[in-house]
Amino acid sequence: MTGPQRTFRYWLQQLHLWIGLILLLPLVMMGVTGAVLVYGHDIEHLLGQGEPPAKTAGDWRSPAELIEAARTASNDPSRIPIAVRWPMEVGEPAAVRLSRPGMATERQQFRGGQQGQGQGQAQGQGQGQAQAQGRVPTQSPFAGSLQILIDPVSLQVLETQQAMTGWLRFFHDLHGHLFIAGGLGRELVGWLGVALLVLGCSGLYLWWPRPGQWKAAFMVRRTAKGVRLNRELHGAVGIWSLVLFMLVNFTGVYLAFPQQISSAVNAVWPGRDMRAAMFQARVEPMRGAQPMGIDEAVEVARSKVPDARFLNAFLSIRPDQATRISLLRSDHIEGAPVITVIIDPFRKSVVDVFDPQTMSTGERIIAWQRALHYGIGLGGGYKFLVFVSGVIIPVFAVTGFLMWWLKRRNRRAGERAKAVIQAEAAARAAD
Repeated sequence: MTGPQRTFRYWLQQLHLWIGLILLLPLVMMGVTGAVLVYGHDIEHLLGQGEPPAKTAGDWRSPAELIEAARTASNDPSRIPIAVRWPMEVGEPAAVRLSRPGMATERQQFRGGQQGQGQGQAQGQGQGQAQAQGRVPTQSPFAGSLQILIDPVSLQVLETQQAMTGWLRFFHDLHGHLFIAGGLGRELVGWLGVALLVLGCSGLYLWWPRPGQWKAAFMVRRTAKGVRLNRELHGAVGIWSLVLFMLVNFTGVYLAFPQQISSAVNAVWPGRDMRAAMFQARVEPMRGAQPMGIDEAVEVARSKVPDARFLNAFLSIRPDQATRISLLRSDHIEGAPVITVIIDPFRKSVVDVFDPQTMSTGERIIAWQRALHYGIGLGGGYKFLVFVSGVIIPVFAVTGFLMWWLKRRNRRAGERAKAVIQAEAAARAAD
């Protein structure tokens, strides 16, 4: 091996080592919380904390009827409906999400701000624009919202829930944004994901065996002890899980930095900006026109995909916001990307359709990121592998730390032994 190669390997070892040591506890936390969240809802059901079952047999009621039942049950006119969903399977409840109190007033203020914006532009003063910008709600519509679970046949209210609470919420917030409000927490989590990708790439280079040692590089020998045992365990676990490890962490980085990753993917496989088209779609309100109701919006969406049934809808909470309808085909696998139809509620028309069957390669890659990260959409086997990808991070942390600590201990012991020998030699020379 030449000198420059040896130097590069040395510095790569140092980078790999110190990223692992400095970020050891945060990375272990990310792995453990991620593993728990993979089976979080399953654990809730085992503990009797899951959603209550819907026991009434018959045809499911329309989204508009579900919303009306939820609003009646809440008895709070200041809450407005922001989402409604049908069950995935028979026996599950339907759900309606109502906004935090006061959002109806915010919406009226926003509408007034838009009118002021038009007047200000006409007068050349720009005051209306400033008013409108000041009145745009900056808080997520789901913050402080209320979820009402309803029997989809009888319209009986089964349970009223605030936003996710309890131990599952604790793990979700810790894993997703480190309890740091705003975008900073999510960005920090994203950079932890980048660190894991760096560890994976550098680990592959450092693991790469010499000729004739390939078989041993995939195994842990029974006779291995101490530093050798931890090195072989670290390397074998790493290489056997590398593809899954990199996949899960890449998808986690996407969830933290969706716009940047989407741009990178679209640079290689051109496609629509999925995030902007789905979540930031805007429409032009029509003066004097009333937006169509949710049931009509569902029918407009289904006219584009007649072989699919309604799953959920995210309603317009501002006059310039499109309605988003999700549809399912009969062969849909839970967790896989759904059909999304963007509706202009004023013109009663379809703005865009995102159908997994007709997406481009880049669009399909982006659409699958969330499912791949959470271990859904590809069956129980893949879900278990995603769970394992979180569990192995503590294994890497423990074996990596022990390698560093044992080497350090052995080196210090050697230095002490050398110092004793030198002292004894000096004493003999003095005599």
